[in-house]
Amino acid sequence: MATVEQPKKATKGKVSPDRWEDWTRYLAKRSKPIPLAKLIAIKQAKPLLWSLPGECQGSVTEDLLNRLQSLAFRKPSDASEIAADLEQWLESARVREISASFALEALAWCNALPSLANLLPAAPWSQLLDQLVGVASDAAKAESTSPLPHQLLAGELPLTLAYLLPELAACKTLAEPARDALSHGLTEFLDGEGMPHAKHLSIARPLLACWTRCLYMGRTMKRNCFTKDAKTQYEWLIRQSLRLLRNDGTQVFSADFPSSPSLIDAALTLVEDKDDDEIADSMLPGRRATSDRRDSLPSPATNSEWAELAVLRREWDRSSDQLMVSYANREVQVELNCGKETVFSGLCNPELRIDGKLLELQQDWEEVCWYSDKDLDYLEIESRFENGWKVQRQFTLAREERFLVIADAIMGESVAQIDHRFTLPLREGVSFLAAGETREGILHVRKPVAAVLPLQLPEWRADRVDGALEQTASGLQLRQSANAKCLMAPLFLDLKPKRFSKQLTWRRLTVAQQLQILPADVAVGYRIQCGKRQWLIYRSLGPTASRSVLGQHFSSEYVMAQFPDGGELKQLIEIE
Repeated sequence: MATVEQPKKATKGKVSPDRWEDWTRYLAKRSKPIPLAKLIAIKQAKPLLWSLPGECQGSVTEDLLNRLQSLAFRKPSDASEIAADLEQWLESARVREISASFALEALAWCNALPSLANLLPAAPWSQLLDQLVGVASDAAKAESTSPLPHQLLAGELPLTLAYLLPELAACKTLAEPARDALSHGLTEFLDGEGMPHAKHLSIARPLLACWTRCLYMGRTMKRNCFTKDAKTQYEWLIRQSLRLLRNDGTQVFSADFPSSPSLIDAALTLVEDKDDDEIADSMLPGRRATSDRRDSLPSPATNSEWAELAVLRREWDRSSDQLMVSYANREVQVELNCGKETVFSGLCNPELRIDGKLLELQQDWEEVCWYSDKDLDYLEIESRFENGWKVQRQFTLAREERFLVIADAIMGESVAQIDHRFTLPLREGVSFLAAGETREGILHVRKPVAAVLPLQLPEWRADRVDGALEQTASGLQLRQSANAKCLMAPLFLDLKPKRFSKQLTWRRLTVAQQLQILPADVAVGYRIQCGKRQWLIYRSLGPTASRSVLGQHFSSEYVMAQFPDGGELKQLIEIE
């Protein structure tokens, strides 16, 4: 453990914890540094309680953070109780494993040090300081196996010590290693444009909280706590954090973190970006957009191949349709938000059986194509299974047309019995109301949110087929089988409720090449109608060639088009 050194001259004579009465008077009278909660001049800001990890919520850690935050209102008569709490914590700190809970508790005690000097004797106060300096020093030397505890202990803790007690050499010298750790974290855990890797998405909010607290302290110090590149990453992270919002302000793919609006407000205050402010007005609960610049704002959609994460989003608006796709660790996770409702969220891996054998995934999912324009966002990912089989998964979210297509293309090297299924992980309270005579259905929460059409299955239930669209214990499952070389398994989700009461219909189209009708394991086509709106989808499942579908000629791998009220077919996207 480190020991506290004598401070430099701070008043008329030297003061230090060794001269306890002088030291406590000095701490009580000094005007700077400003305590963190006051430094962050945001209404209802409780910085250490921002976006607590799930392990801390409702725990002794959260209770301790709340109690230490209110030290300014404690009476001298409470000193014995506080001393007992500290003694217990110091004893447990010697044997506890490194975790986010331990790190946040250490930060809470650290931020309380100036106030504690008026409530505790010299010995326990100095013991606490010595313990915290030692923890920070040890964390700087340890390998970063867990990003959040490492950033809290090797970055924020030493920075806080250097910020709060610059008079003490043992604390002041911690500023530089803290800067190194924090800057390394920002450049290591973000993709170059502020997007956290999908595997770190569960700690993205707590990391934002850590880095925001640090930047508030760092900008008042002689040298900022971030390098130039790291600060740029932080600024981009604010934009990405807004992209990752649900309607209620919580983060996608997360059930644990509260919205912490004061965290976002504090971060926005730091970056002072006009676009981010206007985006926040459109996205955050309790705010109202006051500008008509929405069309001139940066795209609400983004994709990061490095982060293995994509955001397909219709517009910058809390009620906007939004599809999140994560494909890290050989797992596909999806989340669909429509207005106030999270329709589905969680794992959505394809299950593939060939000739009765369940195949294992043999490689990571990789991005094949990303495209985004004023009409739609399109993402295609691919992975390979055993015995040469591969699956290409397509996601298409149309902006003005308001529909979503999720489709798996299963491709093999020879004809076999293909049994394929994937399941949309419906959130609790979401039900699938199947139609009586046809195979479509409505996803319903408190009200209808999506009409679902299984395009490769016949529309009418009277037409027998080896496949089904049905709700199971795991969610909404699409199941298809065929004795073929390839198989297309698409789901079309109409996201515009006003169309649900109108005609919903689809047809599998004939695809021809040189006047010969092609089987469905070579190429497929579909015509979809929802109310007055109609669309065409074409997909080649093998080598491309000039083919005709519904009087249209295509030489591409994938085409999605819209039937206009009059005039020629309008292509929404073409993948060659």
